[in-house]
Amino acid sequence: MPRKGLNVSAVTGSDEMRSATPAAGSRAAALVRAAVLAAAGLGITFTATLHEQLVFDRSVVAVTFAALAASHLYSWAVQRRAERTPARVLLAAVALAAAIAMLVVATPAAFALVLAAWALVSGLLEFIGGAVGGATKQDATLMGATGVLLAVLALLFRDDQVATLGFFGAYAIIGAVFLGISAFDGTRRSATDPAAAPGR
Repeated sequence: MPRKGLNVSAVTGSDEMRSATPAAGSRAAALVRAAVLAAAGLGITFTATLHEQLVFDRSVVAVTFAALAASHLYSWAVQRRAERTPARVLLAAVALAAAIAMLVVATPAAFALVLAAWALVSGLLEFIGGAVGGATKQDATLMGATGVLLAVLALLFRDDQVATLGFFGAYAIIGAVFLGISAFDGTRRSATDPAAAPGR
């Protein structure tokens, strides 16, 4: 009997470790993404005198896009295999493509169009990721909604690169704050995680 009790304890401990690992990975992924957005938002905030230079604007956004692509790939890598979906990889691909496109834009309108295209596609992919269970719904909803809003604002102010960069900075700050808070929320596991179900 003692051996049987020991085995039950070992199995229970193993289950707890497996349950905790995805949550820890999800938290780390959210914090990495929050750090990227925070760095971009603060960088934009404290470089206001340079915002009229298109080369500076597109460089800042391109670097941010590249860093976001890396953070999306990291998020995909730390997810459990059963929860991996193409949405996170597509987000990384879209961010990387936008980073490359941003390096060659030559006018404020082109700058705004690339930013709007990235924001819209990324926002829709966030919604899809939340719907299929590859991301927590609260993160997907906030980032998806702010992405779509950023796309609309970038198109409306497409000839004003200073305003467009300012909107992107605001998007980055909002995303960083929300993801940072959400990372320590005990309910941040995705809907596909059985341990997240009520009463468990």
